[in-house]
Amino acid sequence: MNEIHLPITGICLVTKPNNVPIGYDCIRKVYDDTSRDADLMADSLLERKDRFMCITRIIPLANNRPDVIEDIKLINERDNPPAAYAVLAYTADTREKGTNKKLICVKMAEIQGGMKCICDIIFLYRSRRPPQFYTSIGEINGLQMCIKEGTAPTLRPPPLPPAPQPQSNLYPNPMNYQTSDQQQYYQAPPEYSNTNTLTKKSDERDILDGIPFQINPKYLTAMNNKRNGNDLSDLDSFNILSAYDIERCFQYDFSVERSSL
Repeated sequence: MNEIHLPITGICLVTKPNNVPIGYDCIRKVYDDTSRDADLMADSLLERKDRFMCITRIIPLANNRPDVIEDIKLINERDNPPAAYAVLAYTADTREKGTNKKLICVKMAEIQGGMKCICDIIFLYRSRRPPQFYTSIGEINGLQMCIKEGTAPTLRPPPLPPAPQPQSNLYPNPMNYQTSDQQQYYQAPPEYSNTNTLTKKSDERDILDGIPFQINPKYLTAMNNKRNGNDLSDLDSFNILSAYDIERCFQYDFSVERSSL
């Protein structure tokens, strides 16, 4: 959702654009003339007085109440504000008087999905006709104040953490315990492991244990007649394979063995 379509959840006045509260945006310039400041207070004869409006769309605010601006009105300084409306009487940064001659009255309400709310505020200097979807609510310090109404979205509450399942002393969760075999044979995984390698347990015997490894006597006779005992060139039946050939010809994934574990 575009940010200007989100409801405004907070509003205040400041004396300097650099004094914007955290999480707020300052309406620094007028909408139809970006070279002119959106100053809401006229200067006096002795000093310059600036007033800038700041708004936020963060939900919720610091008080954890998901409130939005339901309506804004401009009234004369001597008039009483409407019921349920609050006046921006002071600046947020210096606690000085908010505005002169006009009062900005704001009605806040707890957000409800589908309710009418204010989504944007702009000020016009040259034009007297508000842009499309905006409505003029009056003039303050020579600027036309315009608001844009919208519809508040439905807020989804944060998901609740899953409730812990009750445990029975008669049938405890087996996942919370390890058998003696699991505790005995559990090892931390090595930095590198071959997926085609079966781990030998401590009480298992190798299938080749007890079988002596000897060279066939017919090969010993030929080797003894050679000066170089490692020369097997005359043994035609002796095919010496490289590591690549061995891997290619005798590759085995031990799937049958793994399925029986």
